[in-house]
Amino acid sequence: MKKFLLILLVSTALLSNIYAQSLPDLSGYKTTKDKLEALADLCDTLALAEDVEREKVVSKYALKLAPGNDWYYRSIFHYNLGFAYESADPDSSIYFHEQSLADARRGKLPIRILTVLQRLLFSYYNTPGHTHKSDNALREMLASIDTTKNENSKASLYATIGNYYSVKGQYNTQIQYLLKGIAIKKKLIEQGVTKDREDVVVDLMSLSEIYIQMAQGEKGLYYGKEARKYIVAYKPYLNHHYKDMTDVYILLKQPGMAKIYYDSLAGMITPDNQNSGRRSNKIAADLTFADYYMSNKQLDSAAIFIKRANDLAPKWAGEFLMSQVNYMTGELYMAQKQYAKALPLLKAAEPNSTGLGLEIHAFLLQSLARCYAATGQWQQAYAYYDKYAPIRDSLYLESSRKSIADAEAQYQNKDKQQQIEMKNIQIDKAQKQRIWLISGLALLALSLVLLGIIYRNKRKNAAILDQKNKELAKLIAELEEANHTKAKLFSIISHDLRSPISQVYQFLKLQQLNPKLLSDLQKAELSEKIQTATGSLLETMEDLLLWSKTQMNQFKADIQPVDVSLIASQSLKLLRLNIDSKNLRVENNVPSGTMAQTDPYYLQAIIRNLLQNAVKASDENGLIRLGINGNENRLTFFIENGGKAFSEEDYQRILAQKDAGKGLSGLGLKLVDELSLKTGLRIEFQNPAESVTLSQVTFQM
Repeated sequence: MKKFLLILLVSTALLSNIYAQSLPDLSGYKTTKDKLEALADLCDTLALAEDVEREKVVSKYALKLAPGNDWYYRSIFHYNLGFAYESADPDSSIYFHEQSLADARRGKLPIRILTVLQRLLFSYYNTPGHTHKSDNALREMLASIDTTKNENSKASLYATIGNYYSVKGQYNTQIQYLLKGIAIKKKLIEQGVTKDREDVVVDLMSLSEIYIQMAQGEKGLYYGKEARKYIVAYKPYLNHHYKDMTDVYILLKQPGMAKIYYDSLAGMITPDNQNSGRRSNKIAADLTFADYYMSNKQLDSAAIFIKRANDLAPKWAGEFLMSQVNYMTGELYMAQKQYAKALPLLKAAEPNSTGLGLEIHAFLLQSLARCYAATGQWQQAYAYYDKYAPIRDSLYLESSRKSIADAEAQYQNKDKQQQIEMKNIQIDKAQKQRIWLISGLALLALSLVLLGIIYRNKRKNAAILDQKNKELAKLIAELEEANHTKAKLFSIISHDLRSPISQVYQFLKLQQLNPKLLSDLQKAELSEKIQTATGSLLETMEDLLLWSKTQMNQFKADIQPVDVSLIASQSLKLLRLNIDSKNLRVENNVPSGTMAQTDPYYLQAIIRNLLQNAVKASDENGLIRLGINGNENRLTFFIENGGKAFSEEDYQRILAQKDAGKGLSGLGLKLVDELSLKTGLRIEFQNPAESVTLSQVTFQM
């Protein structure tokens, strides 16, 4: 017992000694405020040195020292505690950051509020159980941008919000906010308002990483090098820069250059530094090399870097990074045809794969399908392929690249404009210094003024003429658009009415030429069908003519709530003779009152054309089904018919025919395509069976 007490006393004394060594000597400070300010500066220094354990000790001591109503310093030290716990304990980090936010609100400290919100935004989004709070933090930050007069705060908000949209995969929005923040920060640095050159580093590295992610290596390299110009002393920035440069040179297929930065990254991992961020970047770089070597079929080299990543990952990798390690290790086993080893690793990566990006998630699902197939588990293989197929079809990287390129061009233009403004200022100064020389050349100056007046008048006249030319060009364009619009209207009217009128004519001709072939009952039924069809045809003609009047000067959609079931019923009535002539059965399963947001006349033209095609393609005595799929978030109208199958490839081939407008072949589908684009509808053709065609119209909800 005595021995245990002795050990306890020695341990307590040792811990007290370590605690005392972590605190500075504050005897030279007279007031509590001076001591708190010194401790705040020390916490900033410890954060730069990545000494988070000592930062925790100092922050907790400072909170004991700070008065209970000193909301400013209590907010600062709660914030420092949140920062110190970020890597090791995200839940504790969020707790202390929320305490800091509460202190800032009590003290009505707007800059402190925004500072804490920016930190919480990412912590909320990346921490399970807190993700739902991120949207509220984002809304408060967006509302503060217009009211914030401090340029530094505004730039910081732009950057934080931009990077948040990056996490959500909204790259175009991210670029817009990032460039606004970069422009402000670079301007403040050049003017000397901001003394810290590293203030713009994170934003430039984020911009570089976007281009790396979008496989635009040259631009990623450009912004990575620009970020390096502003890095001064903060080692985490330098460490992250080495990781980004490794990625970009691998993307540019220059593994030799990438290895230089990889070695620098590895060299920053030392036993005396236990920061997880450096090791996380090292793991990510290992995975980058492994992916490069696997894509080049150099599996032995890839295995070396996979092993290095797995050596560090169990202790240092976070949840999402561990998913990447499992995924890449599984891919290596797949390449080595060791499917039994690959399968559990790929399954372990699946829960967090959506957080790694839609493209990686799609590749993982594809690999799982292949792995299950290779091990003979066909049911699971089919299930994963069904998950993979729709995601694959939704990956439209080209449009994202174009948006980013446009935004980057805007940034470059702003940057060049700032340089021009600085040059103009220098020119003005030089002119003031030389003004005494101009006074001796009064006669020459007068001549120059007169020439300037003449030149100005010429420019004015040229501007007027240019404006008139633009107005004339606009009128010509409007005339051409009007003619084009009329041509479209006549095409729609002629195409939609040709088939019903032709069918009525054929029945009338049959009744005229062979009246004896029909019984009285058949004649009555035929007359009733003709009467019904002509009534529906007349109603449709009136609707088309009335609509065409509203569209004569412009061809634009009028989006409004539309009853899809009513449109489907009207189209069936119009084509009733065509349907009866082939003795087709029709199942109209569109629920009454099914509403969608679209243009009613455009939708009627689309459904009529698709239904006409279904009737033409169907065999005698066939079946045509109309129905609705989906829910309130995604509504799809479909027409299913038998007969000769018509695929999506057939549809695209008809749309690609440049001479389809010279005749009627493909005109209906051309009209369907154009009208669907104007109303935001999506037209698709599928073939559930060999002789079955499924036409689908998907609405935007």
